[in-house]
Amino acid sequence: MRSGRAGAARKAVAAEGLAAVADMIAAYRAGRRFKTLYQVAWLTVALKDLRVRDDAWARMDPRHHQAHQRMWTDVVRRAQPGHVAAPASLLAFTAWQAGNGALANMVLDRALAEDPGYSMALLLRQVISAGAPPSMARLPMTPEEVAACYDRTQDGLDGEDPGDGTDENEDEDEPDGDEHPGDGDHPCRGPAGMTT
Repeated sequence: MRSGRAGAARKAVAAEGLAAVADMIAAYRAGRRFKTLYQVAWLTVALKDLRVRDDAWARMDPRHHQAHQRMWTDVVRRAQPGHVAAPASLLAFTAWQAGNGALANMVLDRALAEDPGYSMALLLRQVISAGAPPSMARLPMTPEEVAACYDRTQDGLDGEDPGDGTDENEDEDEPDGDEHPGDGDHPCRGPAGMTT
């Protein structure tokens, strides 16, 4: 019974997080910015859910890299300790798309300083350090495909509870021993099509 309530709560938080990501991206693409600090804070909490983070990742269309860089820069600057790795990794991805390896590496340093095992940051560091060109920062999965993939696996939420104080590598709800989600061992993670 408890796990059913927890699952319902996770779905509700994820749904709100997905909406928050889509709304913020739309605002920045339209030339606007966040409205309140609460909006940014909520986004950083929502991004702790890997489904929300991967949805955001799938929305990083390189045609809008300038808007996305503004957005993730704003979010990273305001992120509280414990909530930096995801937005910093997303900023690194958009910087790589724009050919700005210096910015990408700088924010990857910040992400990995907070969480040395954060899989998205590790994956991006490996790809960028190998000299992969920005043209490889493509999006083979749409947000709809990411959502469908999560819906097919473990009822859509096999990441952590947002804001529960654990990092992505310590999810007690993953009995399969998946220690580094996003490294290509989960069918929904890494929507940029990159695997280690």
